[in-house]
Amino acid sequence: MNWSKGLWRGWLAAALLWVAVVTAFAFADLHGRHPFAGLYAYSDARDAFLPQHYAADEAVVEDGVKRGVVARTDFPDGTTLAAPPDLGEERVRRIAERFWAERWARRAEVLWPWGLRAAVPPLLLLLSGALVLWIARGFSGANAALETAMEETAVPETAASEDSPKAAFNTRSAGGLPPFIRSLGPDPKRRRVLGSGR
Repeated sequence: MNWSKGLWRGWLAAALLWVAVVTAFAFADLHGRHPFAGLYAYSDARDAFLPQHYAADEAVVEDGVKRGVVARTDFPDGTTLAAPPDLGEERVRRIAERFWAERWARRAEVLWPWGLRAAVPPLLLLLSGALVLWIARGFSGANAALETAMEETAVPETAASEDSPKAAFNTRSAGGLPPFIRSLGPDPKRRRVLGSGR
C-alpha cells in the first residue's frame, strides 16, 4: 500500500473542495457590493475614497445631485463616486481618474482575506501530513537499517551439492573441526574428547 500517494491524493481532493466552498462564500458575500460595485465618497480632508454602507445609497446620491451638493461619477464595474462639486469640475475629473486607476488595489484589499481563508488551512494540513510522514519514515528507516545490518552480518547458507557428499564433514571450518562437532557446543573438553582418536 502506497501511503504517500494515497495521502497526497486525499489532500488534493480536500484542498480543492475547501477552495470551492470558500469561493462560493466569497462570491455570495461580495456579489453586488464594493469593491466590484457600490458607492464611494471622496473625503477631501483625508484625500481618500470611503465606501458607503448606509441604506438607500442611490436615493441619497440622486437627491444630492438634484440639489447640487454632490458630483456623481459612474464607472463600468458598477461603482459610483460621489464628490463635493465645489472642488471644481477639473479636480473632480482628476479624482475620478485616480479612483478608477486604484480599483485593483481596492479589490485586492477585499479579496486578500478570502485568499488567506482559502489557502492557509490546506497548506497547514499539507505541512502537518508531511511532518507525520517524515516522523513515520524515521521509525521505518531505523527498522530497515537494522534488518540490513542483520542480513550483512548473517552467515550465508550454502546448499550442499549432490556431487560432493563429503561437504557435511568439511574440516576446513573454524577450529579444524567438522560442523557436526562444532554444533555440540563451545566446550573445548568435549571437542577434544570427540575429536581424539578419530
